[in-house]
Amino acid sequence: MKHLSIFLVFVLCCTFANAQDTIVKSNGDQISAKIIEVSSTEIKYKRFDFQDGPTFVESKSNIKLLKYSNGSKEVIETQQASNHGKTVESNTDYYSGPAIQDNKISRQGNHFQYKGEVINESGMHDVLYKSKDKQIMLLAGNAKDAKALQYVGFGAIPFGIGALYFLTKNLSIGYTNSTQNSGNLTLSAICFIGAVSCPIASVYFKHKRTACNKEAIKLYNAKY
Repeated sequence: MKHLSIFLVFVLCCTFANAQDTIVKSNGDQISAKIIEVSSTEIKYKRFDFQDGPTFVESKSNIKLLKYSNGSKEVIETQQASNHGKTVESNTDYYSGPAIQDNKISRQGNHFQYKGEVINESGMHDVLYKSKDKQIMLLAGNAKDAKALQYVGFGAIPFGIGALYFLTKNLSIGYTNSTQNSGNLTLSAICFIGAVSCPIASVYFKHKRTACNKEAIKLYNAKY
């Protein structure tokens, strides 16, 4: 049981670590963050270990690379132009089409487009909350809660290991202690049910997250 507990803590730590973005600065420094907005000139983010804290703003000229929690990367390149000694910034962006200048929100892959800028899901929720519309805010809140619960699917790993552990323990005891055998089989069955239920719940919450975001954006675009 001690080894199983240690493994559960390890799995949870890995889950939270994979949910963070990383900002690599030109001087080599790395910032663990939750990127909120990426514009043509600056990057807005919150520190990953203090997401309820203030929003930081960093100029793109100081940034070398952005690593997102979904595994994608965005390289920021700056080059000196000979036109009156000004610095011209060029970057690899997620959206290369015409800029949207109105207040509509549109989806661009795993990100969103708002007022000509690419923002992530948290930034999109901030826009929805600023509308002060109760129905829109409720849908955005439901999507945010579903996103947090979506990672319950990782629980299938420790539950599966637990099921095998108690089943193996039961087989090693044999039939000398029927009470203990019954207890191990019960625990193994519970862990097995948990291992099956976690991925199903994850799919449900992912679908709910997508549906709530879609409906919230639809209402926002219709009203604003």
